[in-house]
Amino acid sequence: MNKHQRLKEMITGNRKWLLVRLGFAIPVGVLLFFFLQTETRSILYGSLMIASLLIYGVMIGRENRFMSSFTDHIRAKQVIHIQYVFDYMMVVFICLFFPLLMKLETISWVPFFIFSFTALALVIVERLLDEKVKRIDPQQPRRRDVKRESF
Repeated sequence: MNKHQRLKEMITGNRKWLLVRLGFAIPVGVLLFFFLQTETRSILYGSLMIASLLIYGVMIGRENRFMSSFTDHIRAKQVIHIQYVFDYMMVVFICLFFPLLMKLETISWVPFFIFSFTALALVIVERLLDEKVKRIDPQQPRRRDVKRESF
């Protein structure tokens, strides 16, 4: 399968995964808001967020397998897997650690600095991994190509 055919199939599948991600993001955003706003039910909202993150981990694993199914190169599949692990870790960071830092009321600039540094690192690592996949399998579309063509 050439690059254009792969990209076309990935875009079709990516629309499905976009709906899954939105279906996850909206309830977690509401839970995150409630977690930060309440003192009495933090355990309940925190537990629901953790459960949601576990479910999201299963969904992102399926998306990872779908996206890596277009290449036969084992090393490319491993790099794609690493990309999805980084995405998942960023979501976990945003949903758990960042709110906990805010809830503990540490020095106000510390959560912002940590979040900014992590987000910047994720963007840089994602681009590097995208280029690595391209070098391993030139026919495999990059994630940013799929994202750009999906919208």
